[in-house]
Amino acid sequence: MEIKTQENYSHTDVCLLLDFYSGILTERQRELLKLYYNDDWSLSEIAETDGASRQAVHSVIRRGVDRLKEIEDSLALVEQHRELNHLLTEIKQVVKDDEHADLNALLERFDRCLNRAQEGDS
Repeated sequence: MEIKTQENYSHTDVCLLLDFYSGILTERQRELLKLYYNDDWSLSEIAETDGASRQAVHSVIRRGVDRLKEIEDSLALVEQHRELNHLLTEIKQVVKDDEHADLNALLERFDRCLNRAQEGDS
């Protein structure tokens, strides 16, 4: 059984939402979502370890994903992050083609800075 949301976020989408917003979830939601999405545990494995039914685990995960989606709808940090990364990729390509070495070095620093916070939370 796969967890579905109204918008049917991909596994990768939910992992990214977790990277940004997991601290806002309840401890139980955070733990179960991390097991399911980051560690690739099945609902049965989580239920067995947690001492709950598969349905209960599914419900907690579903509510957690719905909460992550609500938070993203309000803050749009993941969308902004994706847009910045896309823009950065385009700029890098233009700079590479025109061989602006100094600007390229600055863009690499920008890239590391942009992604540092996310890498530290993983």
